[in-house]
Amino acid sequence: MRAIRLTSAALVVLCATWGASLGAQQPAPPKPDFNGRWVVVSPREGAGQEQVVTVDEKSLTKARPDGSRKMVYQLDGVERRMPLPGGGTRMASDITIMAAAKWDGNRIVITTITNYSAGMRTEGKDVWSIDAQGRLVIDSTETGNGAPSAPIKIIFTRKGKI
Repeated sequence: MRAIRLTSAALVVLCATWGASLGAQQPAPPKPDFNGRWVVVSPREGAGQEQVVTVDEKSLTKARPDGSRKMVYQLDGVERRMPLPGGGTRMASDITIMAAAKWDGNRIVITTITNYSAGMRTEGKDVWSIDAQGRLVIDSTETGNGAPSAPIKIIFTRKGKI
């Protein structure tokens, strides 16, 4: 009888431990801080260009330091029609941009479809992350009318916090 009680007690402890480990969830890692004034360091052709990025719970905004070419992405994954930055010209009115953005773990993924009046269409994907050195890295791919272009890795260093 005593052996049965010990076995039962051991099973209760084992089940409780097993259940606790199954129920215990690791807290989500903190999301990286993309906010700041960023300067391109690579590729060399873009070196020195700056952009200002602000991210809150609902959106990512990027613009030139003077506030021009501003793009605001809602971080809910819903595709939306976006105004063309610097638009207002007749040519700009002939371009339609559809974009969706969302968090994917500790990265932000932005997908775009751009339609031009001449029938050209491009699809793009930008994956934003912060590397171990604290740099903003955007891995960018684009296809135009079915032909993929070479992926581009744009690396920025933070010039300042916002």
